[in-house]
Amino acid sequence: MRGPRFVVWIMTAACNLSCRHCYTWRFRGLRELSLEEKLRLARELAELGVEHVNITGGEPTIHPHFPEVFRELVDRGVGVSLSTNATVLRRGVLEMLSKAGSYVYVSLDGPREIHEWLRGHGTFDRVMQGVRELRSWGIPFTVVMAVSRVNYRYPGRVMEIASSIGAEEMAMIPVMPVGRARETGVYVEPGQYLEAIRIAEAKAEELGYPLSLWCTPFAPLVTRSRYVRHSFCRSLDVADIDPSGRLLLCDVTDVVVASVRDAGSFAEAWRRYVSSPVVNSVVSPSRLPEACETCPLRNACRGGCFARALALRGGLNAGDPLCPRIAGLLGAGVEKAFRNPSSPAPL
Repeated sequence: MRGPRFVVWIMTAACNLSCRHCYTWRFRGLRELSLEEKLRLARELAELGVEHVNITGGEPTIHPHFPEVFRELVDRGVGVSLSTNATVLRRGVLEMLSKAGSYVYVSLDGPREIHEWLRGHGTFDRVMQGVRELRSWGIPFTVVMAVSRVNYRYPGRVMEIASSIGAEEMAMIPVMPVGRARETGVYVEPGQYLEAIRIAEAKAEELGYPLSLWCTPFAPLVTRSRYVRHSFCRSLDVADIDPSGRLLLCDVTDVVVASVRDAGSFAEAWRRYVSSPVVNSVVSPSRLPEACETCPLRNACRGGCFARALALRGGLNAGDPLCPRIAGLLGAGVEKAFRNPSSPAPL
């Protein structure tokens, strides 16, 4: 059996920050894989033909296991990228990333005051220093903005910053209603996210700068810019692994489909994953809301983000709450949402 093409590996929930919108906060009580288990998993991913692993957290670069796991993957021919808050990038890590030709995703959620309200005092300058280090080592990177009800009016500013500091592109991802975001209530609402997309698209056109919309399968309904790209996620070519080695239906859900520990190997865990009824119910949904069934994106989008649907609408195939068709924001509704966006949380 061939494995997934791409793996998102939340290697650790440990972090040097305590962001108000952290979705992996909920993993902090898990019994993390040991170094031996991590290295075995890395070998098994390579043996099963995984092409690329994105190592994320938490903040993986602070973990003592990161260098060995990174090298194990790279030495076995697996492409590795890193998601980081960029506040603690040390020389050893930078050297490894540079030698391996790795790509880095850097979190930046607004201009100084907004970013620091979400991520902590002093973090903006530390991110900028981290970016300077990446550039000095010739490491390419994308700036990733997590859009919340606090910062949804600031994508234009973030894109200007991303362009000025040498980022290859800017990516936007809506803050999901899980983890600390669920506790703090900062996850984004439909009208707010549509406003963020409108602002970001206009700035991308102005600057001629690439924008990637993550976890936004309905993007073709609301944007037509040649500078904007998106993707669909209801497929069997991606696996999300949490710090304890569990294969999740999505890294922002707590739906556990299989476990490397319980299965004895990643190959067996993946076999259980692909044969799971719950996985197949989202890959090939038999029934979706009317707004989805009549949508021109139905066959590609397949109901949109099932994680958001489960969190906010109570079912995996209940329809993506951020989708303008589901939220009733198409046509004049969208225009109204743009004219009267909800106020952000106070800073």
